[in-house]
Amino acid sequence: MTSGRFSVHIAKSEKDLRAAQELRFQVFFDEFHAKALTEEHAAGLDSDKFDPICQHLLVVDNEHDKKVIATTRLLLSQQKPADMPYIAQEEFSIPMLDAVSDNCMEVGRSCVHKDYRDGKAIQLLWRGITKLIFDHDIRYLFGCASFHATDVEEIAYELSYLHHYCMDPDIHVARALDYQSMDRMPKAEIDRDTALGKLPPLIKAYLSLGGVVGDGVALDPDFKTLDILITVDVSKVPDQYHRFYRKQADRLNLEPLNA
Repeated sequence: MTSGRFSVHIAKSEKDLRAAQELRFQVFFDEFHAKALTEEHAAGLDSDKFDPICQHLLVVDNEHDKKVIATTRLLLSQQKPADMPYIAQEEFSIPMLDAVSDNCMEVGRSCVHKDYRDGKAIQLLWRGITKLIFDHDIRYLFGCASFHATDVEEIAYELSYLHHYCMDPDIHVARALDYQSMDRMPKAEIDRDTALGKLPPLIKAYLSLGGVVGDGVALDPDFKTLDILITVDVSKVPDQYHRFYRKQADRLNLEPLNA
């Protein structure tokens, strides 16, 4: 889909995938100093075993030689090998996935180039995500969302807000394996508008769709992040958002960047 200067595409070629991996490396490793562990990292690529089985969305700047400025990857349950766990299961127990064998989509490795973090790129990524949600009849959208911090006290306000106001009410809530509580401050000390303004854009986007968080926060020492698990039940998305995103998805044609 082309929208003036920016457009969103789906990766169909090795060149597309490499562009996504290069941007991920720039953001996660060069900018936020993740720990390089593999030969691919040494070559300036963020690559792992999940990439070949995922769908990858790319947002490009058409005025700068189709430079890739944002990306996210999506693991659809219909395309996941039965013997392979979801990515988030490396950090969280997710009982929902034991009961639901299909119609799930995991979002991960989302990032935006530092020069384009004004919201436009995230909006286009979400249009692409919702296109795949409707095309594949997805019921549950979930994934880890990250804070670029390693000390929970640095983000105690944000975590406490999520704990008190956004926790999944299900008794079988997802839970961090290496558990650290998000309950760092009393509820009475949290101003909801202030806390919401402190959250990363991706987390705010999930919450606007009715997303709920799992119990606890997980430290990813390699990526130097604190991760939470967010789940969206698409059937419970507020009507106004459902109608809006349905309209956007119907108008969107996800073309390959490089055929």
